[in-house]
Amino acid sequence: MSENRLSIYVPAAAIAIVAVVAGWVATSSLQQDLAAYWVAGAARRAGLDPYVNHVGSVAAPELWDGVAVFAHSRFLYPPIVAELFRGLAFLPYPAAKLVFTLGMVAAWAGAAVVTARGVGGRRALAVALGAGALFYPLYLALERGQIDPLVLLLLVVAFGARRPGAAGAALAAAAALKPALAGTIVVLTALGRWRVVAVALAGFAVVVVACVVVSGPALTREYATRVLPRASLYGEGGDESMLLPPERLLAHADDLEAGVARVGGRAYPVAAWDRPASASVPRLLAPRGPTPLTSRAPGLVALALLAAAALGVRRRGSAAGDALVPWAAAVACVVASPAGWVMGLVVALPLACWLARLRDARRAPGWSLAVVVTLVACAVPPPVAGWAALAGAGLCVATAGLALALPPEAA
Repeated sequence: MSENRLSIYVPAAAIAIVAVVAGWVATSSLQQDLAAYWVAGAARRAGLDPYVNHVGSVAAPELWDGVAVFAHSRFLYPPIVAELFRGLAFLPYPAAKLVFTLGMVAAWAGAAVVTARGVGGRRALAVALGAGALFYPLYLALERGQIDPLVLLLLVVAFGARRPGAAGAALAAAAALKPALAGTIVVLTALGRWRVVAVALAGFAVVVVACVVVSGPALTREYATRVLPRASLYGEGGDESMLLPPERLLAHADDLEAGVARVGGRAYPVAAWDRPASASVPRLLAPRGPTPLTSRAPGLVALALLAAAALGVRRRGSAAGDALVPWAAAVACVVASPAGWVMGLVVALPLACWLARLRDARRAPGWSLAVVVTLVACAVPPPVAGWAALAGAGLCVATAGLALALPPEAA
């Protein structure tokens, strides 16, 4: 088959496959993270705190995502994001599922298109979309109803846009949705992208002001002083002292036992399939008793090493290295976070497109092979717990090594 035909058939087949899976999970699975978003939006519509688990409460006993068993909810984003989910909560949950999932498929396809434009050629688009269709984290993102495909699109703009204003604004938006991604600021600073960093920092300030003005100082203070510190230690979980009293979940005991959740008046299986979902090095280091050291040290170490790699790339003037290192940082922010999950690894997808573009990768065959192997390890369904965290960490190391090894003219 000719390359021209492949450039047409591969994107069409990839989009069709992903769309079919998306339609299936949107109609047959809870999409448990989307349930948390929808409930948070419903809580704000009712004037309630989105960070509190309201199940069995006096104010809103049925306002529950079907999964959370702690006194706090599973919603970890800034208050302004909860306000944005008000619109989604205006829809019945089945309709919200379809709208949101369609939006995430569109965001993934949009990210592939924007990535391919940066690389150039129809072949790049075929690689970008084809890699997505073969990437398990994308399907898990759709099954969980996660916002990661939109974050991917924002990062593609943040790392590749020629206008610093657009890049910085996109990075600020991505970090508002996934606060751990604020760590990429360190690497972008080391690369000398000063204007992008300045706009991103200004964007963070805008997010804070929007939280105070729209959601109020009390909710903003709660997020900064209680939600973020807890999430940086436990992710969406907690310790035994944070569990709900058993009587609050008594009405849902049978559903919990059966793995069923009732949201928006309809029952769904909590998960469409059962595979290890964590991609967090901190959780791998201390699965039962996280400490500030185990939860935060991996991220600090990873960003320090990647910043050093970025300085090396900058001194060498490598265009390819400058393009690769931010993606290593994005993956590092996922796997070094206590809230790092397999679906977050969708941020690694543009690496497939960049690998296909690099003409001089043969000058660093060892590092190129390492990137391919670790990217494939991220792409497959994790066979055992800890696989995704180690694969993601390996991909960070391999990508940074390739960025440093490539000659300045490689692009």
